[in-house]
Amino acid sequence: MIKAIFFDLDGTLLSHTTKCIPQNTVQALRKLRDKGIRIFMATGRHSTELERLPVHDIRFDGYVTLNGQLCLDESGDVIFGAPFNENVTDDLTALFCEKRYPLALVETDRIYINYVDDTVRKAQCSISTPVPEIGTYENGKIYQAIAFLTRQEETVFEKYIPEGCRFARWCDNGVDIISDQGGKVEGIKYFCNSYGIERNEIMAFGDAENDIDMLKAVGIGVAMGNGGDCVRKIADYVTSDVDDDGIGKALRHFHVI
Repeated sequence: MIKAIFFDLDGTLLSHTTKCIPQNTVQALRKLRDKGIRIFMATGRHSTELERLPVHDIRFDGYVTLNGQLCLDESGDVIFGAPFNENVTDDLTALFCEKRYPLALVETDRIYINYVDDTVRKAQCSISTPVPEIGTYENGKIYQAIAFLTRQEETVFEKYIPEGCRFARWCDNGVDIISDQGGKVEGIKYFCNSYGIERNEIMAFGDAENDIDMLKAVGIGVAMGNGGDCVRKIADYVTSDVDDDGIGKALRHFHVI
């Protein structure tokens, strides 16, 4: 029996065609809550970005943000955090200052970037979000970095990322840099351990490459129809796209609602 479901945000809950969560998805989430099934958001985004998106009318039991590096309770308070260690932070801030590529650093309460170009604008436009403000590092704890790179540039940039880090791509022009011990799965483990929920009692929905580990780690991993080929290939089930009641159809297929 499914007891908890983790939902990616962009392209899964949130349609970037309509800039909102489809009403049939909202209704499906409410049915889950009525049945006592816990629902969580699992996103690479920062909590400050969520404040600007149309997700306020839905009550989640918790939030896995920054690809599992920072977890929030239902009220939005931090309950788990895994910032980079000092060595990784030093290496990332050095890359930030070199301005080899556009690089954003993510702290508990702010996101800032070294410079902005068309790659940054394209990436942020794809998720209906303003570009980060240009800023400077001020000795805060870094939880994630965001490199704005094409797939071709990623192969070049890969040699510069610090040891102990890996890429988690979320669009053709943007890739998160996270701990190689991190990822959405770590946030899922935290919440499920807290609630005593087993792997086979978890379902997850996603559409992008940074969702692959999550979909493989749960009992039922569902790829959205609008997801990439590599995501659909590893999923247990492929539903229709976000604008075609994809979440509701999958939940009904597995008799969850």
